[in-house]
Amino acid sequence: MKETTIPIWLLLFLFSANPTIGQQTKIDVAIHFRVDTSKKEIKEVAGLWANYLNSKPDSLYDNPYWNNAEKIKYKSFDFSTPYLYQLPSKQLLNYYKPTILSIEKEGEYYGIRTLFSANGLDGEYQRSNPWCITKLYALKENGEWRLKNALPVITEKWNKKTIGKITFIYPQHHQFNNHLATKADQFCNELSKEFKFPEWKPFEFYITESGDEMGKLLNFDFYAAGYTTGIGMNDERILLGGTGSEYYPHEFVHLVVPKFNRPGLIEEGFATWKGGQGGGKTFEESAELLASELSKNDTVTFSDILNKKWGWLYASFYTTGAVFCKAAYDKGGINLVKKLLETPNDDEKLVETICSLFEIKGKDIKAFWRSEVLKFKRK
Repeated sequence: MKETTIPIWLLLFLFSANPTIGQQTKIDVAIHFRVDTSKKEIKEVAGLWANYLNSKPDSLYDNPYWNNAEKIKYKSFDFSTPYLYQLPSKQLLNYYKPTILSIEKEGEYYGIRTLFSANGLDGEYQRSNPWCITKLYALKENGEWRLKNALPVITEKWNKKTIGKITFIYPQHHQFNNHLATKADQFCNELSKEFKFPEWKPFEFYITESGDEMGKLLNFDFYAAGYTTGIGMNDERILLGGTGSEYYPHEFVHLVVPKFNRPGLIEEGFATWKGGQGGGKTFEESAELLASELSKNDTVTFSDILNKKWGWLYASFYTTGAVFCKAAYDKGGINLVKKLLETPNDDEKLVETICSLFEIKGKDIKAFWRSEVLKFKRK
């Protein structure tokens, strides 16, 4: 999976530079002159959106401004939340201030497009501006305007085809590849059988041609933080793909492996080991690249990887997890890999588990990690 993460150093700078961020009690929502609030419905929709942004939109609860059907159907009903709110909503929205750019009638809905941008950024920091542009919808529910995800609106007339337990949903211009779709279902079945996982539940796979097109299904006209070409939504049994292909093994893994609050290093590492990276790069290719880069740097530590401070250009976080999964398999087969997968989502617990499984001491984990990665260096 190709993913863009806003660097931690940048986030720390942005919010340490202004200690008042997050202290305001109200999120101010600006409205562009193009939005004609003299019209009753447009004014109501603008008010709905402003109220939602002031209602702790990054929190999961029965939010009164979202439509009931999606709140019932989906646990995390606002699909943009994990990507928009890299920090608590009150902090983020008081820095990257929202401006409603347009509210336009689209059939029975109103499309709401909003810019999130900051003032006063200079040099390198300006590159994170704007944060994003969102576009989602408002619809009437029991006589009241409520918010709605873009995905069902955009894909309402898309084609559907079910192969095995995967329902592929794709735009009319997409040429469906039956061979790859069959291969996708077989991959999921074989992975489940190999590791003796419980029966995996059916899911929907939405196929788009790019990360930007995929972003539209997540309520973004433009997004950067978390930009990716693949997202597996396990609770909702939805997979979004932005590679134009029916076959995306890395993301399939996330929907087949039993859900558990495990460390991201292991979650993504297992998916990388068994499913490769987005764009078709195999685990072996990723490991060779990481080994090559690591061999040029003897100062980077395992902690740097765990805290995502080094190596995003060559997927060091994902690939390190994959290397540990491969090492566990080589040492103790499937059972040892499953013990890694059962590690609680805590850095200390992860280090303890690695030390226990590989019979090393905590002080030796950097040397062990480097040794395992460098096994993949081309001779």
